[in-house]
Amino acid sequence: MSAAGAILVIRLSSLGDVLLCAPALRALRRRFPDSQIDFLVASGFADAARLLPEINNLITLDRNEGWRGLLRLRRLLSRQYELIVDLQNSPRSAFLRLACMPLMWTKSNRFRIKRWFLIRFKWNFYGATVPVPIRYIRALDSLGVVDDELGLELLHTHGPRDEQMIVLCPGAKHFTKRWPVENWQELVSRLESSGWKITVCGSADEADACRSIAGNHPVVVGTALSDVGGLLARARAVVCHDSGLMHLATGVGTPVVALFGPTVEQFGFFPFRADALVVQQPLACRPCSAFGGNVCPKRHHDCMRQTTPDQVMSTLSQLLAIGHDRQTSL
Repeated sequence: MSAAGAILVIRLSSLGDVLLCAPALRALRRRFPDSQIDFLVASGFADAARLLPEINNLITLDRNEGWRGLLRLRRLLSRQYELIVDLQNSPRSAFLRLACMPLMWTKSNRFRIKRWFLIRFKWNFYGATVPVPIRYIRALDSLGVVDDELGLELLHTHGPRDEQMIVLCPGAKHFTKRWPVENWQELVSRLESSGWKITVCGSADEADACRSIAGNHPVVVGTALSDVGGLLARARAVVCHDSGLMHLATGVGTPVVALFGPTVEQFGFFPFRADALVVQQPLACRPCSAFGGNVCPKRHHDCMRQTTPDQVMSTLSQLLAIGHDRQTSL
């Protein structure tokens, strides 16, 4: 590839997966400082892509258009790019990767077969866990890129940190990833008794649950993702599920307590190079799903129900103590 050839990076969805592209984009920019780097994303996740570094142009795909949208993009993008980096590795992205006729292309490894064996039979063929951002960087190995060994480092507004504010993000796309509402309510009561300021944050679809959990505390729902990033950046810490907002919080440099249930570290989505601690239960039925589901296969949902407010409070205290020790040692 020439030093100034145009590059298209494809990652259509979802929120967290798009944010996890940041280290690979930085690596590409360092390797090809004069290249145009464009990013193709599904229109529903364009706000997430706007938080990524090193992008020249953002191109969106409206999934409601189906194959017509793909054909339109194929005509638009054909022969424009010397290199296409497919970090989605799906039938849609493969069509675009091949139909646009770049001089070179590369794709990420999603380890689908290993994931299936771990979910179906609990046979672990992963070996050493490779976080998703590192998988993305490894997709660029043939180009001679170098990992800068930083975290996500997302673009966000910098404001003064409120050392007394804890932000709770009780949402997740799938039911089995969610901690019970009554546990969140108990956590709010514990935090309130300890003198913390509490803000509860979520999507517009999660508004009712957020208000039920927050009680008289502030609720932020349905706001622009950049504004949510600014809120999380000001917090002393964030408590959340395995969700896109977990990656947003770590990407803006805020300490995180992450509650994991049906998914496991081998899938690559644990907090990446961040001040973060994970709360999870050592159950034989985990993992039961790659992304979570609407019903627990065992009908008990113990992976989330066995996590107690006491455990979360203890983990949060440990996380904040680690941060305090690090600051005092500087």
